[in-house]
Amino acid sequence: MMNGIKVTIPGDQIGVEEEFMPGSGVYIENGKIYSSKLGLLVIDNKNKKINVEEKTRLAIPEVGDLIEGIVIGPMREDSTVVEIIKILNKKDLRGKFTGILHISQISRGRLSTILSAVSLGDWILAKVITSWPPYQLSTLENDLGIIYSTCPKCGKELILKKERLYCDKDKIFIRKKVSSKYLIKED
Repeated sequence: MMNGIKVTIPGDQIGVEEEFMPGSGVYIENGKIYSSKLGLLVIDNKNKKINVEEKTRLAIPEVGDLIEGIVIGPMREDSTVVEIIKILNKKDLRGKFTGILHISQISRGRLSTILSAVSLGDWILAKVITSWPPYQLSTLENDLGIIYSTCPKCGKELILKKERLYCDKDKIFIRKKVSSKYLIKED
């Protein structure tokens, strides 16, 4: 191949040690050169060097990232599963990721069951606290927690009123771990 560029994914064999010097974004195994990242393959035939330049970074959850997710269950006494929809301040997700929200990571106060803090279908804002899937999530900080929820009786959107969630149809307050960034607030 003359000086050229093509897209590679991690694990693609892109050359052999006898032909090229490995550059950045590659690794060698048994004399073969492989791409270590998603990017553009750059072959410098003049200097006999091969590189992979990262052009598109895969957005995957990392420790400290803030995510938006939907509680999808199952709802256990002490934990539930959250589908991660978005990582704040990063590109769109590449793939499907899930997280686990454990009762000990919801609120600083004592909870008897996870159902007293979140419900199926709740949209939450949480922090990623582990670097492996399923990612462990936390809503301990004040600005983290539920950002959108509906009434368990009628399904109407809940409104943040006096720092609690309220259904104006059923005239009831619902106790949950609410984020200070809840989307629908009383006027």
